[in-house]
Amino acid sequence: FIPTVGPYLLPKIIPQLKEQFPDLELFLHEAQTHQLVRQLEEGRLDCLVLASVAETEPFKELDLYNEPMSVAVPCDHEWAERDEIDMLELNGKTVLALGDGHCLRDQALGFCFAAGARDDERFKATSLETLRNMVAAGGGITLLPALSVPAEKKRDGVCYVRASNPQPSRRIVLVYRPGSPLRNRFEQLAESISELV
Repeated sequence: FIPTVGPYLLPKIIPQLKEQFPDLELFLHEAQTHQLVRQLEEGRLDCLVLASVAETEPFKELDLYNEPMSVAVPCDHEWAERDEIDMLELNGKTVLALGDGHCLRDQALGFCFAAGARDDERFKATSLETLRNMVAAGGGITLLPALSVPAEKKRDGVCYVRASNPQPSRRIVLVYRPGSPLRNRFEQLAESISELV
């Protein structure tokens, strides 16, 4: 799992997977995409759950879910009470982002740059929780993926606003090596995860 998926997805799926597949022994590993892909190539990991990126194209990808992103702003921000933000409103704004190596950094910034926003070069977060805390402290605005966003519109000093035109999102997939004899098991696992999410 990548760090922007694992902490949010695992609590939603592990109890049900253990119940559904009682004989399945899970060995869970969290790392950035390039590290996971290398370990999959080397045969040290069986499958990956991550966002679909160019690095995963040589492998078999099974779609799990499409994850929209919301704009996270401090609760005293001018957009805090809004229900929706047109991405073009980010034009000229500076956004907080994850550090290099996180695929979510490139994906989120891709949407922000297309809207005319800039990356805050003075700050690079190592986790979504650091990003969230920086927003709460009034340090800026950012995009956060749906599974990391609480059900409430406001929590702990952060307000979450739906983004549109376009709605930023990422495709979460289960990836494995072509020709793997475990293909049927991966397909069952992917189907279960999709249903749970």
